[in-house]
Amino acid sequence: MIKSLSRLFILALLLSGCAGYHIRQGNRLYDDFAYSMAIKEFQKGLSKKEFPNARIKLAESYRKMNDLPHAEEAYAKAIQLPETQPIHKMHYAQILMRNGKYDQAKIYLDQYLTAVPSDVSAGKLRSSCDSISKWLADSIKYTVQSSTLNSGQSNFSPVFYKEGVVFATDRDSKGKTYEWTGRPFLEMYYAQGNPDKGYSSPIRLTGDVNGIYHDGPAAFTSKGDTIYFTRNNYIKKKAKESSLEEINLKIYQASKKDTSWVNLKEFPFNSNEYSTGHPTLSSDGNTMYFVSDMPSGLGGSDIYMSQKINGEWNKPVNMGPSINTPYNEMFPVLWKDSVLYFSSEGHYNFGGLDIFQSVKRTDGWSMARNAGYPLNTSYDDFGIAMNDSGTAGLLSSNRNTSNTTQDNIYNFTVNDIRFNLEGIAVEKATQKPLQDVKIELLNTKTNKKEIAMTAVDGKFSFKLDPESEFSIVGSKDTYFTNTEIVSTKGKKQSENMFVKLKMELERIIVNKPIVLENIYYDLDKFDIRADAVEGLNNLVNILNDNPGISVELSSHTDSRADDHYNDVLSQKRAESAVNYIIAHGISSSRITAKGYGERQLVNKCANNVPCSEEEHQQNRRTEFKVLKMETIKP
Repeated sequence: MIKSLSRLFILALLLSGCAGYHIRQGNRLYDDFAYSMAIKEFQKGLSKKEFPNARIKLAESYRKMNDLPHAEEAYAKAIQLPETQPIHKMHYAQILMRNGKYDQAKIYLDQYLTAVPSDVSAGKLRSSCDSISKWLADSIKYTVQSSTLNSGQSNFSPVFYKEGVVFATDRDSKGKTYEWTGRPFLEMYYAQGNPDKGYSSPIRLTGDVNGIYHDGPAAFTSKGDTIYFTRNNYIKKKAKESSLEEINLKIYQASKKDTSWVNLKEFPFNSNEYSTGHPTLSSDGNTMYFVSDMPSGLGGSDIYMSQKINGEWNKPVNMGPSINTPYNEMFPVLWKDSVLYFSSEGHYNFGGLDIFQSVKRTDGWSMARNAGYPLNTSYDDFGIAMNDSGTAGLLSSNRNTSNTTQDNIYNFTVNDIRFNLEGIAVEKATQKPLQDVKIELLNTKTNKKEIAMTAVDGKFSFKLDPESEFSIVGSKDTYFTNTEIVSTKGKKQSENMFVKLKMELERIIVNKPIVLENIYYDLDKFDIRADAVEGLNNLVNILNDNPGISVELSSHTDSRADDHYNDVLSQKRAESAVNYIIAHGISSSRITAKGYGERQLVNKCANNVPCSEEEHQQNRRTEFKVLKMETIKP
């Protein structure tokens, strides 16, 4: 029995020692950013014994490799450990968002924000989780389709160049393997063609570009004779490390000579101690926007701007909080010198990297705005290229694939968003549909007018432009013209595009009194109170909309006070109201004032009859009636 226990003890020691070896190897590889190899060692060690820190690093490794399914599985175990920090819950929440599991993500974002309440960007992500269903409703703003440039390997960050596109890819299966991902290093390829007609077989750029490590993405001057691109920091095939033993990225430029790129030069603000990359240029080539994690940024990688003055690049300037967040901003692309597209893990987003846009104004750049679904998804969306007209382009994403470590290029078109207005004209008294009602739609932004006539069912419809306000006027002989206002300003949802409008028309009956609501006067006074203005303005609108009618405006009192006094007071009140209407542009020939005092009571409340205040109020009213109706020819 003792011998058996000894054997078990020795076996446990051997297994523990073996597990420790794999964990140490995993830690070394993790520190060297060789995550694809570190994962294998951590898995071997953890299969024999539990190591909390290794469990956490395993989850982090999957996250850094962009392996979302395995990252979610690993974090689900890691966050149960007492050794986890708030940031690990934040990372888990981000993975859940990227996997489309927003309700679960909210749980861990709440836990993280309880520990780190000052993280504004995390608060935005939490708010984003509550807005997803609304954002997803905007499903026809863009049409997105997979590009024929895809090859089964990673392809991303396309940029229009000459008669085609240049993009970054790891399709060289014979190339040296990148230990971070376990995939080949990136190179830059060119394919002639376009999304509509397809592309020729992509070819590798030649010359001093595309070395032994990462190259790309790229940007070109407008003449196409100079390339700026990102590559790993190395000299003569030897990688240069920072003081922290990291191999950073740098921006290089090269010139076109025949079919090759030569005369390699470094961007002057490169450094061995931090990365610079992802350049994009203004049309004159004298302003560069790029990404860097240099010290004093807002956190993660930020976007910077540098200008070339007298042939020299000046000191980069951080683009500030309207663009940058404490999380990563990457892949800037300048369009028409006025719109900056970029991707961010911060701001309000769907999860992972989302594409944002900021517009250049006289006072700086506008606050970043999410480009919306389906340009953006819960996955990484980045590396956009927009055509000159702004109607179509290309983007990069790891959506629609079980292998989330692989990026693909997608074609997209910007759809012409229009809103449909559906309406019905009905008679106000009966609510029955009215035929042959003339409906005039006026775009108050462009002054464009459209006209429709209602059918037997009273229905009408128009297509409405976005970001516009419309006046809709319904008219029919012997009916009061009615006007309604409809606006599409600020409306971004394009799936639920129908605005239903019920236009009620009231038949014009000569000498039929119509009460003007909410026309009140102070006791024993006849001046117009502020709260009576709206009711009088309604009559002004009716007279403007119906130029063929002439009306009488009458004022009525209750039975209290002397009969003669009430006649005088009501006449003065009617005249006061008419004067207001004339002052607002209505001809005095079209409106007369009449005070009826208490001579047209609408209930039993005559002299000496006890009545409630509410009953007396029914008699204190202002009315109008049509005296004459003429047809006004256009």
